[in-house]
Amino acid sequence: MGLKEELSEMRKTMKELTAELHETNLAIRESLKLTSDSIKEMSNTFSKTLGDTLKVMQDMKVQVDIKDSVLKSLGIDGLIPDIFKKKGKWTRTILNF
Repeated sequence: MGLKEELSEMRKTMKELTAELHETNLAIRESLKLTSDSIKEMSNTFSKTLGDTLKVMQDMKVQVDIKDSVLKSLGIDGLIPDIFKKKGKWTRTILNF
């Protein structure tokens, strides 16, 4: 095999390698884009869920604060033990407002 044929063969091999690398690059780019999109979607979902949860917790705290304020203003705060404020059908009915 002469030098001319070897150079021709090398050029052909380099073109094939270049095409293969280009395809690999496209596949990696697509994979990274899908990963990025998934992470963004998960982040948005997590942020929304966290915000909703914090809102619910804040509302619950306000309700507890209101109940405590009403019980104190009525002067019956010390008369009702904490366990009855949280449990029991009768006390739950009376104290839920």
